[in-house]
Amino acid sequence: MADIIGLTGQTGAGKSTAREIFRKKGAAVIDADSVAHDITDSNLDCIYDIVSRFSCLVLDEKGKINRKALGRIVFSDKKELEALNKIIFPYILDEIEHRVLISVAAGAKTVVIDGATVIESGCGKLCDALVSVVADSETRKTRIIKRDNISKNDAERRINAQKPEEFYTANSDFVIHNDSTEAELERNINSVLKNMVLLKNKTAAED
Repeated sequence: MADIIGLTGQTGAGKSTAREIFRKKGAAVIDADSVAHDITDSNLDCIYDIVSRFSCLVLDEKGKINRKALGRIVFSDKKELEALNKIIFPYILDEIEHRVLISVAAGAKTVVIDGATVIESGCGKLCDALVSVVADSETRKTRIIKRDNISKNDAERRINAQKPEEFYTANSDFVIHNDSTEAELERNINSVLKNMVLLKNKTAAED
């Protein structure tokens, strides 16, 4: 039976690096953010629902979702973002579940679902464990500025828009504090993989 891991975390905390370490160790990786793009690009039912809620002004000249136009609406109003998420999350969840089944059928022993909203989208119900990668704000700020070549103020705005560390701690089975080196991050991931067996055994006993 494959281990299904949900991987999430704060921007700049090192989630992408953690994903690649899992991949290096043989895990099949499903990029939930990529799935979301695929859904809003090609799923006609989802596109129809988005347009019904936000009007045809969010479409481009080819009838595709104009992400910039939609983004201007939802990222300036939390209620609008919540409305969008309510529409797209069920579609994303169905597609991720489909891709998990394909990965397991292909022989994957570990499947990692990687995404910024793994917890909020309900992906947790597909997972044996949720893993969050977090780091202190100064470390994250430094990484974001270097990664995205943006100003300190822009980096701070991104950090302030994220949920606090307490959210991830409260909703995860494992929390990895990634304030050190990549080697230390890999050691923490090794520990998570070893403890997956204990967690699954505990869950099976409770059931």
